Amino acid sequence: MESTVELLPNGGIMGARVRHHDWASTSLGPIATWPQSLKSLVNLVLAAPLPMNLLWGPELIQIYNDAYAPLMGLKHPAGLGQPAAECWQEVWEVTGPLYVRVFAGETVVLENSQWILNRHGVPETAWFDNYLTPVLDENGAVGGAHVIAFETTGRVKAAMERDRSEQAVRASEQRLQRVIETDAVGMIFFDHSGTLVDANDVFLNMMGYTRAEVERRELTWRRLTPAEWVGVSEEQMQKLAATGRIGPYEKEYILKDGSRRWMLFAGRDLGDGTTAEYCLDITARKQAEAALKTSETRLQAAIDLVSLSPYTWDPVTGALDWDARLKAMWGLPPDAPVDHEVWLSGIHPEDRPRVEAAIAQCSDPAGPGIYAIEYRVIGIGDGIERWVSTHGRTTFEHGCPVAFMGAALDITERKRADVALRESEERFQQFAEYSRNVLWIVDLATMNLEYLSPAFEAIWGETIESTLGDHGRWGRFLHLDDRQRVFDALDQVRLGETITEEFRIVRSDGAVRWLRDTFFPIRDAQGRIRRAGGIAQDITRPDGRFVYVVDADEVSRQILTSGLRDAGYDVRAFPSGKAFLEAAPALAAGCVVLDIRQPEAGGLSIPRELKARRIGLPVIVLGALQSDVKSAVQVMKAGAVDVLSIPYAPDELLAALASAAADISQADERDQEAHRARGRFAEMPVREREVLEGLLAGQTNKQIGRAIGLSPRTVETHRAHVMQRLGARTIPELVRIAALAGVQARPQVSRDDGADKP
Repeated sequence: MESTVELLPNGGIMGARVRHHDWASTSLGPIATWPQSLKSLVNLVLAAPLPMNLLWGPELIQIYNDAYAPLMGLKHPAGLGQPAAECWQEVWEVTGPLYVRVFAGETVVLENSQWILNRHGVPETAWFDNYLTPVLDENGAVGGAHVIAFETTGRVKAAMERDRSEQAVRASEQRLQRVIETDAVGMIFFDHSGTLVDANDVFLNMMGYTRAEVERRELTWRRLTPAEWVGVSEEQMQKLAATGRIGPYEKEYILKDGSRRWMLFAGRDLGDGTTAEYCLDITARKQAEAALKTSETRLQAAIDLVSLSPYTWDPVTGALDWDARLKAMWGLPPDAPVDHEVWLSGIHPEDRPRVEAAIAQCSDPAGPGIYAIEYRVIGIGDGIERWVSTHGRTTFEHGCPVAFMGAALDITERKRADVALRESEERFQQFAEYSRNVLWIVDLATMNLEYLSPAFEAIWGETIESTLGDHGRWGRFLHLDDRQRVFDALDQVRLGETITEEFRIVRSDGAVRWLRDTFFPIRDAQGRIRRAGGIAQDITRPDGRFVYVVDADEVSRQILTSGLRDAGYDVRAFPSGKAFLEAAPALAAGCVVLDIRQPEAGGLSIPRELKARRIGLPVIVLGALQSDVKSAVQVMKAGAVDVLSIPYAPDELLAALASAAADISQADERDQEAHRARGRFAEMPVREREVLEGLLAGQTNKQIGRAIGLSPRTVETHRAHVMQRLGARTIPELVRIAALAGVQARPQVSRDDGADKP
């Protein structure tokens, strides 16, 4: 039998494999039995440099060469002598029909055909150029298929990658074009000289330039940049040269019309001699920032104006952020650190529970988160007590406090003013309570009385409640002859004047009382006169029944007050000299009984002060005095009208009061007469006054007439009017009345004599 080596002498590695393969186990049988046409074809395939595979017989048994072996992958070398349907099961559904066509005598050409092959244990996509040619057997029939295969996977993938790259480039170019054509961002391209070589429409519209101006290379970044920004731009050009990038940075650009816009710039070198730069118009943002800065400046000015101190507190960490003004409220320097302990240590111990409760409440997510409280602080560094008013609000997230912002104000001065106001109101109430004068306030729009002091009930004989609640009730008590003058006085007050009027009231019990009332305007916060106030003094002749007891010993004061009231006196008691002196200017005429045994009563300073202030209240001094003349003289020199040494008989005090009351009555009569006289003199015409002055100078009718240019008969007529007006029957009585009114004679010069002088 002829050896297989001699039968198939060529073919390289695959030739050796073919010669030694067990072909007897295949449908082809041993090589020796192969027809000459098959041997010739096998020798051709094995010797060919091209990848070839011969599929022979009904089972398409594979015989391939060295060039084809790599295409087999892990199917090699088992694929040698294997039916094609078994070897290529994954694609046989497609390739089987192709071979049917080949055995029918058709040559099939497949270029860059795609296959899913399992050549390396996993499915993979591969591309081939396949040429399937029918080959004939000894009988001239198609005995097999000759396959030439070139794998084009690498080339196809490279083409696909190239296509993808080209698509990516096109997409990138499209994206770039869309960016360039965006309606929001300007884009410019300039060369290394700084000349603009291109720009999108947004930039041109922003700046007011045309594309033709760009194409003519008329624009440079230096031309568009204000002088004060050139330095900044040059720094960016240096950065561009060093890094290939520019910005981001902000500057102004000059528009074609000369106005300016704020721009944000950023760009990079494109590597082709040009630089691309984005230009975003940030003018609106800059204006908003400027407006915000102005607003913040105004806010800070307002905060400084009212000395407000904003602060923050972190409920999670306890961190506090205070300004210098707030630290000063705690008596701390501006650079002092603050924390929760520092804050808490400065709070007044009496106020700390309230403050801690307020903090707990504003930290409760179930509440509104509002913190509003006023409390005292003891300065940590200076020990000064201050009042602080603070308001704030807590921010909650997921039911937990996460932030707090508030503001604090030093209200120490306000609190002191409140205390002073309360003390002033207390003094006013005390003054009004003890004053014999009526203090009143009326609403000028409604004519309703808004306030009346206690003395009103004693003088008018009406209750305060019934008068305040009845519109115009007080006006009905005015004497008919005096009512219009009172209303005229209120009209003058509306014009801002202060008026004093004397008028009568007719009480419900028929009693008539004379009042001297000072009317004055009360202005509101805007300076408008909305109310009138007044102080009404009862100038009806007193009967001397008012007694003012000044005694610092409560038991002694009560005994003395009770005894005097039993004697029929109207008594007001004062626990100290200070309280009495504060009320003294408003007290009605009466007598003061002063017990000087307690220092708080004021001692002899009381009569001295009354004398110095010209308050006509006679003082009777009670005390444990020595029974010598020297002690009595000291008391009398101080201004007292009498002195009684304790113990004394009750009748002695009543006698001293009766004597003082008589003096008060006489003094009041003189005062009333003097007041009436002054009023009559004020109403006197000029001629009558000139005649009066002549009479007071002791002149005759003739002398007076010569001095004022009147006839003696006319002087006599004026003289009679003067005597009648003043109620004087004789010249001495006229002189006395004039003296009471404070009218004195003045030297008169005759008009004739005056005319003769140079």
